[in-house]
Amino acid sequence: MAELQQLRVQEAVDSMVKSLERENIRKMQGLMFRCSASCCEDSQASMKQVHQCIERCHVPLAQAQALVTSELEKFQVRNILDRAL
Repeated sequence: MAELQQLRVQEAVDSMVKSLERENIRKMQGLMFRCSASCCEDSQASMKQVHQCIERCHVPLAQAQALVTSELEKFQVRNILDRAL
């Protein structure tokens, strides 16, 4: 019975992650790539400036991905601890 509940929880988490990726992460990726492309269109910018611009474009997506990863890791640890008890 506990295994069935565990399977249901895992399926719900998988569904949530897929939805989050489709509805949020992909949009953020599109914004990041468009932002990066606009950095490259600045013919007056130096190579360093273009690189810094591209890095700034990547920050929101990197932060979102780090947050999702962190929360999933916390969930997995709690889940493992709950099963051990």
